[in-house]
Amino acid sequence: MPRPDTLDATERAVPDLAALRGLCHGQKVQQDRRIWYVLSRRVSIRITWLLLHTGVSANQVTLVSLLLTLAGAALLALPSPVVALAGAAALVIHYFLDKVDGEIARYRGVFSLDGVFMDELSHSFAYAGIFAGLGLHLSGHARTTEEAVAVVATAMIGALAMVMIRQNKSMGALLYAQYGLEQPQMLPAAQPPDLPPLLSREAVRMSRRGEGAEAQRSLASRALAVVRDLVLVISEFTALLGLVIVGLSLELATGDATFLGVVLRFQAALQVAVLLALIWINHSFNVEAEFRRLNELVLRRAKESRGG
Repeated sequence: MPRPDTLDATERAVPDLAALRGLCHGQKVQQDRRIWYVLSRRVSIRITWLLLHTGVSANQVTLVSLLLTLAGAALLALPSPVVALAGAAALVIHYFLDKVDGEIARYRGVFSLDGVFMDELSHSFAYAGIFAGLGLHLSGHARTTEEAVAVVATAMIGALAMVMIRQNKSMGALLYAQYGLEQPQMLPAAQPPDLPPLLSREAVRMSRRGEGAEAQRSLASRALAVVRDLVLVISEFTALLGLVIVGLSLELATGDATFLGVVLRFQAALQVAVLLALIWINHSFNVEAEFRRLNELVLRRAKESRGG
């Protein structure tokens, strides 16, 4: 009979929730202290605890999550508000499983490129699918062909903008991998400021970690930071999904899809505005900051591999 210390993570007894949270979450919650994020992790870790008692792998969870985004979008697109609500529910399950797969991988110490690839696909399908499904669902309420086309076009613009936002959030890393590693002359020479620009990705991360850096800024800058964080919250997938669920519930109760139409137009406009702002932010400082951060990481890893 093997000793307990020789058992792998799939064979040893699953710890209690408190211990499992420490093992699986690591710095996740410390790096993002937003209340809804912390609460979502409280839910996901319970699902993870249950699945760890089975042979389900992280990649299998990711695959189910990916399939749920496709099923959710397809169901959301149908005319019936009951069926559309089922589609929204599938997207809610996807949202939690998107955390569960990483928790299982961290607990078992098993990571793979296939899993990361499927995870990225599931995000893209979820972001595009919720807009596409909502647009097709609302097109059934249109009184004319022109109105139906306008609704679907609005949905497609929102879908494209939301997917491009995710791509542009990682633009610095993408450009560094494609060009920075082979052309070191592209690396920015300027040193980063002590306090990152208010709209930079690092400033957002510092705010989510609760580091208190905003206290060093002026009153006007702190007010702008509040607006920045509010816009980021409202434009997130989870906020859109919540509004869609509310709208579908109202439609089911009253037969009126007016609120859903407002949600679609507002969110599509918001996603376009966020995308344009992000493009400007990337051009102004985010890409340079990410180049600098990744280059320092590569140099540090190279030094560690040489033994100091």
